[in-house]
Amino acid sequence: MNNSNDNGKGWALGFGLLAGIAIGYYLNSNEGRAMRRQAQVRFDEYGNQITEYGTEISHRANQITEGAKERGQQYIHQAKEGIETGKDWIAETAENIKHTANEKAQALRDTAEEAVGEVENSFKRGVDKAKAKVKKA
Repeated sequence: MNNSNDNGKGWALGFGLLAGIAIGYYLNSNEGRAMRRQAQVRFDEYGNQITEYGTEISHRANQITEGAKERGQQYIHQAKEGIETGKDWIAETAENIKHTANEKAQALRDTAEEAVGEVENSFKRGVDKAKAKVKKA
């Protein structure tokens, strides 16, 4: 059994050698050289197509990246403008609240001064009336 297995390996080796010699002879013939040149041209064409495709993909990726970068910068700019607008609104609102509070405080002081003045006048009238009654009596 071992002997028949070795014979099979020998035949396979022999057949492989013959096939290799035949292919080598063919590729070294004029027709084989022409076929190799054609294959080389096709491989070069495929290589060029692959290079062009890779360049196109790279260019598209760069465009997408640039677009995303520009949109990101626009968003940042809009956010900064929004923050500045918010700051301006807050400052304006704070100033309006301060002005309103000052007006209300002044109105309260004026009202308090008027009330004190009326109380003083009323007190003086009462004192004057009392003095007048004391003088009559």
